[in-house]
This record gives sequence, structure tokens and C-alpha cells, in this order.
Amino acid sequence: MVNTEREAVWQQRVEHWRASGLSQRAFALREGYPIRQVGYWVRRLIRSPATPGLLPVQVTPAPPAPVAIKLINARGWTLSLPNDVPASWLAELMRAL
Repeated sequence: MVNTEREAVWQQRVEHWRASGLSQRAFALREGYPIRQVGYWVRRLIRSPATPGLLPVQVTPAPPAPVAIKLINARGWTLSLPNDVPASWLAELMRAL
């Protein structure tokens, strides 16, 4: 049996186990399967779904968060500036203060 065929067979067996409402042990004993093999396939099929695929995804950039620049002086004054202030202008302002 080819691996894909084996996986398909065990996919059906695992679905049958889930529908049975039995524990893995009880199901394996009732059906005549090795107990450890039932557990192995349940874990394996959870990690690797029977129908793997890709979903289409559209990535859009998030809008920039509005960040205002706020300068607070120890003497109590506050200067709030918009976030689009040129860095060179802000540097010149800081040197002047």
C-alpha cells in the first residue's frame, strides 16, 4: 500500500473512531487495530491534514499611527508638534532650546 493510500485509509479510520465516541483504546480493541497505531495516526493526521492547501491572502499595509511629538520642559511648558515635522527642523529647534 502506498503512503497516500495508507493515509487515506487511516483518515477514514480516525473519522470512524471520532464518530464512535469511544476512547482510542476501546476503539482499537473493538476493531482489532494496534492501540499505539491508532494513537500515532490520530496525532499524525492532526499535524498533517488530509487535504493540505494554501489559502489566498491579501496583505495591505497598516496606516501609520498618528504620533504627535510632545516636548515637555522641566519648567512646566509643553510643546506639541504634528508627526510630519521634518527631522532637520526639529533638530534645529532642539539646538535652539
